[in-house]
Amino acid sequence: MQLKLKRSQRNVGLMGGKVLFALDARADLTAEERGLVNKYGLGKLVVYDSEARKRNAAAASEHFDGAAGSPVIGATAGSTAASLWRSARGAARAAMSALTLRVTVDSLAGGQHIECKDLDELMGAEAAILDACKNVKAYLETALTFDGREEVLDF
Repeated sequence: MQLKLKRSQRNVGLMGGKVLFALDARADLTAEERGLVNKYGLGKLVVYDSEARKRNAAAASEHFDGAAGSPVIGATAGSTAASLWRSARGAARAAMSALTLRVTVDSLAGGQHIECKDLDELMGAEAAILDACKNVKAYLETALTFDGREEVLDF
């Protein structure tokens, strides 16, 4: 497997005073590696979730938990409305989470464009992608050992 990374930046904003950092990443898999990814269902394995996705998912979970904690039996109209409001807010945050960046093995193999407002997030994304590629490589190397061979370890 080869991981190809390309960094770039562009000016954004009304006057172009802000910088947006970008990372283009693509994992080139050999035919054998692609076959193992398909065989073991590693294509949907999440490599990276953006900070916005994590925030929205956490907020959605909090809203749904708040709605679930509201009493149903003996509930007043106000508490029922509050529960429905929390559920609606949870659904909205879940939808926002779905629209933010998630990188999987399949999307990385197809090429992924990541834009970040600051270098910390870009460096975090790059580190997560590097770690994930190392893990996927380890999965693939382990997958090759399921051929009936015996392994002897000395301690």
